[in-house]
Amino acid sequence: MAQPALQTAAPATPTAPPTPAAMSAATVSAPAAVPSVSAPPAAPAPAAPAATPAAPARPGPPHTPAPGARAVTAGLLAVALLLSAGALAGGALQDFLDRMAGVFALVALSVSVMLGLASVFRDLLTPARRQLAQLLHRAAGLAGVGFLLVHIGVKVAGEEIAASDVLLGSGDLLVDLGSLAAQLFVLALLTGLWRGVFATRRWIRPFRMLHGLAYAGWVAGVVHGLGAGRTPAPWVTACYALCLAASAAALVHRWTRGRRR
Repeated sequence: MAQPALQTAAPATPTAPPTPAAMSAATVSAPAAVPSVSAPPAAPAPAAPAATPAAPARPGPPHTPAPGARAVTAGLLAVALLLSAGALAGGALQDFLDRMAGVFALVALSVSVMLGLASVFRDLLTPARRQLAQLLHRAAGLAGVGFLLVHIGVKVAGEEIAASDVLLGSGDLLVDLGSLAAQLFVLALLTGLWRGVFATRRWIRPFRMLHGLAYAGWVAGVVHGLGAGRTPAPWVTACYALCLAASAAALVHRWTRGRRR
């Protein structure tokens, strides 16, 4: 019986240990894996601020509405009554009005001018007091024009002037200054009553020009009161002087305040 052949394995060749150069090359060729770090999530962009709506343009200063038909009719009746007061009064009352109606008119209109100047002093008056000054300004203006109409009616009723002289002039400079003052004050009153018609940015400048003619009328009225007719009493002259001084001081303050701005 044949014996199986025995296969002998070749002895294994011993492997040399890796050199330091080979180890360094292997390290360079196969870098160690670096764990990835995830980036933090980006912060959301801040929302854009909402656009502020533009304020509507102011059409003009606060104003009272224009008088209606009833108010106009009542005003015309009042004018007719005041103009005829001299003829209706008669006697001692007519003499008193003949002497004093013009004085009352000029003093009331002077107060109205001063209050009109003071009503714009924002650095001196609170809004409530400025509103009160405006109300008193209008009341004094109405009273002054009322006395002015009585003054004219008394003079016409006493045949001291003709009715046409009020509008057309008489040729006497001092008397005509009084007629001019009356016309300018009536114009100022009408523009004040119809302020609502002018109270827009387009018409506010014409309003100020027309309403401001009251200053010229006031100066003409003062000259008329001091020079026309009888010589005024000392206390009347003193009242005129006080009105002139107070109005001049208010006007200077208004101009200087406007220049400082």
